[in-house]
Amino acid sequence: MTSNGKRYLRIGGMTVLLFVIFVLCYGYFIGRFRYQVHNQEISFYDLPADFDGYKIVQFSDLHVGSLSGGYEIETQKIVDLINQQRPDLIVFTGDLVNRSADELENYQRMLSGLSAPDGVLSVLGNHDYALYKRSFTPAQRKADKQKMIRYQSGFGWNLLLNENVKIERGHSYIYIIGVENQGYTKDYFPRLARMDKAMKGIQKSDFKILLSHDPTHWRHDIVGKTNIQLTLSGHTHAGQFEVFGWSPVSWVYPEWLGVYMEGAQVLNVSGGVGGLIPVRVGAKPEINVITLRRVQ
Repeated sequence: MTSNGKRYLRIGGMTVLLFVIFVLCYGYFIGRFRYQVHNQEISFYDLPADFDGYKIVQFSDLHVGSLSGGYEIETQKIVDLINQQRPDLIVFTGDLVNRSADELENYQRMLSGLSAPDGVLSVLGNHDYALYKRSFTPAQRKADKQKMIRYQSGFGWNLLLNENVKIERGHSYIYIIGVENQGYTKDYFPRLARMDKAMKGIQKSDFKILLSHDPTHWRHDIVGKTNIQLTLSGHTHAGQFEVFGWSPVSWVYPEWLGVYMEGAQVLNVSGGVGGLIPVRVGAKPEINVITLRRVQ
C-alpha cells in the first residue's frame, strides 16, 4: 500500500470512530430521553359497546437502575406524560428494575403519582426476578420478589401474578389478564405463566386483554390456542437501535415493535421507555396510548 493509501485508511478509520462516538453520546445524553406518545386505535367486532373509545396507556421496561447517577427525575417526566393522556386505565408490562427491587427505593413518590379511573395494573418482566444478581441464592431471589410485590403495592399498583381483573362500564365488562413472565428466546428466562389460573372465572365469550411481558408468549401459547383478543407486551426495547424501520432485534423477535394481527387476535409490542443499556438511537422511548374501538 502506498503512503497516500495508508493515510486515507487512517483518515477513514478515524472518521468511523468519531462517528460511532458521536452516535453513542447522542444516544446516551439525548436519544434515550426523547419520549414519544404513540397513539393508535385498535378495532374489534366483539368489543362491548360501552367500551368503544376506552383509552389504555401502556408503558413498559422502565429499568430504573439505568437512571441512577442524576437521571432519576426522568421518571417524573414519564409519569407526567402518562397522566397528561387522561387514560381510563394504565398498564405496565414489566421490567421495572435492572437487577433487584432495591433499585426502587428512590422512586416511591414518583411512581405512586400515576392516576387513572381504573387504576394501574402491572406484570413482572424477566429483570424483575433478580436473575441478574448472580450472587443471590434461590431464597434471596424469592425474598426479592416479595419485596418487588410490596413496592408495587405501595405505589398503588395492582400487580397481577397469573390473575385477572374485571372492569365494568355501564352494563358491560371486559377482563384484564396478567401473567408472570413467559419467555422462549433464552432458556434462563422465567416461564411462570399459568393461563388456567390467570383466566379463572372468565368465559369464552368475554372480551379479554392479556398483559404478558415477553412477546414470544403470544406466538407460542396465545395465537390459535386461546381466543384472547388483545395482548400487550414489551421486552424488546425495539433493540434500542432502529434505522429506516429496521432493528437488529428483529433477528431474534419476529414481533418486536408495534401492532401484529393473526386472524381476530392482536398483539401490541411497546418499544418501552427505558433500557438496560442507557443508549437509544432511532428507537425512541415511547408510551402507547391505545384506544379501543368497536366495529359497527
